[in-house]
Amino acid sequence: MSSKIQLLDGKLHRRTLLGCIALGLSMQIRNSFAQTDGVTKLVVPFTAGASNDVIGRMFAEAMARNTGRGWIVENKPGAGSFLGAEFVAKSKPDGLTLLLCACSSMGTLPAIHKKMRYVVDRDFTFLARIASSPFSLVTKSQLPVTNFADFVRLAKSTPGGLRIGSSGVGALDYMGASMMQSQLGIDLNIITYKGMSQVLNDLRAGHIDASIVSPATVEPFAREGTVKVLAILDKKRSSLMPNVPSSVDLGLPKLIVMNWWGIAAPTNLSLEVSTYLLKNMAVILSDPNFLESLKAKGFEPAVLLGEQFAQFVSADLKMWRAIANQANIELDI
Repeated sequence: MSSKIQLLDGKLHRRTLLGCIALGLSMQIRNSFAQTDGVTKLVVPFTAGASNDVIGRMFAEAMARNTGRGWIVENKPGAGSFLGAEFVAKSKPDGLTLLLCACSSMGTLPAIHKKMRYVVDRDFTFLARIASSPFSLVTKSQLPVTNFADFVRLAKSTPGGLRIGSSGVGALDYMGASMMQSQLGIDLNIITYKGMSQVLNDLRAGHIDASIVSPATVEPFAREGTVKVLAILDKKRSSLMPNVPSSVDLGLPKLIVMNWWGIAAPTNLSLEVSTYLLKNMAVILSDPNFLESLKAKGFEPAVLLGEQFAQFVSADLKMWRAIANQANIELDI
């Protein structure tokens, strides 16, 4: 993959985090890139104020403090995050234009769009995954089920009868519902909306039966009793809802619906620049204070650096392509 980065021993492993700290490399870098006056632009391909924007600004502020250089966030929403990603893919690979990438721009949407203006595995250098957020299966409070097994039995007994809301074709909740159908052998009636707020309104009002939502988003409604959370679609339970079983608890280790966020640059980034960025990112992503600030905002720290991150992105895209092909999900930009 063009996004591979080699560092120190030829490979960048997760232990680079501790290695960078122990050697104090990040604070001692004195190369030409570190001395330039340019401001680094972090392109966030989502609207200001959304969770994607929050994590982007947190990271940019931390990098500015750590490097002593200027960092700014520029929101470029549109086409489900395609516009911002395409802008970065076509930017000069000088380390001054970076992308807050996510599952949508690198996984679910590229999996269903057949006429892409960028190629995930070719046009980006993947630097660091920052955090992730699992999704959960949520039902209206009136649905006659008390656990995940009840939901599956009800779905099998009423093919196409359960209405599951999503925020649009290709969105992570839509793809997660398609994954559930494939892995569980059930038929769900996927209802598309123009956004998650409409989904939640109809779910709480009982107009739809279920949805796939992040625990942080749905936790207040679960607490008030207007929805029921049946499963955390991840390998482990959520700290927000420790009593709700994970997919692994349910014996379904491949039923993983997870959003994630990371930093990517245009391809052909020089070794000097990638080394500088990676070393500083390693410092931030091993800082307990920064990791705790992520948790406080509802994110799960999920650090991967360099080649490990690139391999993760490739595997994530491959998985969603398989789901899209099996469910015959396809869109043109």
